Amino acid sequence: MNIKLYSIAAIFFATTHTLFAQQEQDSTYRNIEVVKITKVLPKSQNKQNLETKQSDLLNHDAGKFLNSIPEINGIKKAGNYATDPVLRGFKYEQLNIVIDGAAHAVNACPSRMDPAVSQVNMNMVQEAEIYKGPYHFRYGNSFGGTINFVTLAPEFTENLKLGGRISSGYESNGNVIRNELFSQLSHQKIVWDLFGSYQKGDRYKDGNGDEVRSAFLRYNMGTKGNFKWNDQNVTTIQINTNQGRDVEFAALNMDLIYDKTWMFQLKHLAEFNQKYLKHLDFNSYYSFVDHSMGTPDRKMVSDVQSTTYGARLESKFAFGKNIFYTGLDYKHEGAENIRMIMPAMMPMRDGTSWQDSSIDQIGWFNEYQMNFKNSKLVASLRLDYNKGDAKALSNLFKTLYGDGKAENLNHSLSLGYNKNLCNHNQLGIWLGRAQRSGSLTEIYINRFAVGIDAYELVGNPDLKPETNNQIDLIFTHKKDNIFFQADVFYSYLENYISGVIVPIKPYSMTAPGTRQIQNIEKAFKTGVETRFNWQFLPKFRTELAAAYTYAEDMNTNNPLPEIAPLDFRWNVLADFSPVSLGLHYRYSAKQSRINPTFGEFTTPEFSVFDFTSKYNIFKNATLSFDVLNIFDRAYAEHLNRTLSTNKKQRILAVGRSFNIGFSYNF
Repeated sequence: MNIKLYSIAAIFFATTHTLFAQQEQDSTYRNIEVVKITKVLPKSQNKQNLETKQSDLLNHDAGKFLNSIPEINGIKKAGNYATDPVLRGFKYEQLNIVIDGAAHAVNACPSRMDPAVSQVNMNMVQEAEIYKGPYHFRYGNSFGGTINFVTLAPEFTENLKLGGRISSGYESNGNVIRNELFSQLSHQKIVWDLFGSYQKGDRYKDGNGDEVRSAFLRYNMGTKGNFKWNDQNVTTIQINTNQGRDVEFAALNMDLIYDKTWMFQLKHLAEFNQKYLKHLDFNSYYSFVDHSMGTPDRKMVSDVQSTTYGARLESKFAFGKNIFYTGLDYKHEGAENIRMIMPAMMPMRDGTSWQDSSIDQIGWFNEYQMNFKNSKLVASLRLDYNKGDAKALSNLFKTLYGDGKAENLNHSLSLGYNKNLCNHNQLGIWLGRAQRSGSLTEIYINRFAVGIDAYELVGNPDLKPETNNQIDLIFTHKKDNIFFQADVFYSYLENYISGVIVPIKPYSMTAPGTRQIQNIEKAFKTGVETRFNWQFLPKFRTELAAAYTYAEDMNTNNPLPEIAPLDFRWNVLADFSPVSLGLHYRYSAKQSRINPTFGEFTTPEFSVFDFTSKYNIFKNATLSFDVLNIFDRAYAEHLNRTLSTNKKQRILAVGRSFNIGFSYNF
């Protein structure tokens, strides 16, 4: 415990000069959904940005917000809570999810009731930066991609200024109420924020009129202070708590009783006018999750905790038109079981599910950008030293793995080149190779069902790091009021981490067996994403987007599990200021490429129509009215988990819902 306290103290009281290095962007349009299309010009790096709109600020589910683009899907275990994002079939720790480039919280619940994305406060998010593929290593190990939630930046003012925002909303299906408040006091030397939100909902009805267990209560509050010492130095401190209560998980045998999360972040930003050194960026964080889950009758209750802390130091150098970033980062993730209440007839466990395990990682990252007249070359390198340990190994783990320690040295590198073919066209090619060690779950989970089916998982400290060798080819066209982009990718995976059925007796009598986490020798993923925007009349525009991923285990020729099908979106948007209207259509194809050994079954195709509208009542006041799932379709996403009471039925989406929202900026 002393080591943890000393580490936390070192992170939060270290003194250094820093700068938050900002990415320059060139946006095409901003639509009333959430996607801001970013031109892949020489200043960008295979990056797409999602900007928040009014309803997103009221939403407690950041995973649902990410699902606004077709290449990101989500794993749902609850109807209205903690959607776990999946990008191109990459999920969990294959994705690097951070807040402001560093902060995050590892899940305390082995079943991922509280994934990292569930701890994002949406009412403080300005946008989400999505870096696809193993190419961007400055914010951590990016195996399948990086998602960086960017919070509101401070704006210092000459005179004392008080401003803010208050929003409220109601959703008819599920009787959901949402409220959020943001206030800001700014001056020449200080910008101080206070924020909070409160959301509560009951069970909703699906398109068949059946009730889905989905009640929830979620609230958060926090404060953020920005101190400007001079024109070159800014220090930022943020403290917030996220609280969940009585959340029903339709796909799990247990519900969330409470989730108490505290997050702290300290940053210092510095600029220099030196010839080469331009910026330094120091960013530190600490997160603590206290999580309790239990059966509806509370005859079985499990209390778990997780701790995440780390720091990141980055320097930026400029050599003429060329830019070089280099830095170090450190991250600690740990999880432990605190208390377990079980019925008397249940057998004693051999060790706990988490085994008081932890992973420490030290990384060194570098990125060099070479700018030419009509092109740009980006080279990146990252080295990671990864070490895992468990203080309370079960007898099973001792028999299988000895001391259970894990240690790896991983390397990742990428090369990207963007070339302007003419005034309107650009071609980009990205090559990357990234290595990732196993997560806490993959290394140390001890006979606990956390996958698609009821098989219990046994972790494996002897896992080899999995490797992603990927290429992206991107074509972009922009002329006048037309934007088109197509991205084709291929990923060759070595030592892919998956679960293999083994003859180990499960702990639960209801579990069909046990899977041991093992490496698959080779697998691949390939796919395509396209987007087309057209402002065909001064007040009208249309947007089309589609994404498809194909994945396969090359040893068995079986599909990889949990791969979403073809997803197509079409929006028609009209702006009759002060009124704007939108009609949104989504089509998801049938998914018949399944892996039945993981409990998968086919998913039918579905189509959904939504209507959105917004009215600017008066200056700074906006009223919105939406009708979602207009035709009350009964459908399920392929990645939705099955009901705990019926393993042949996935969680069905919300049926028709009438939603209203109000927001006022002051």
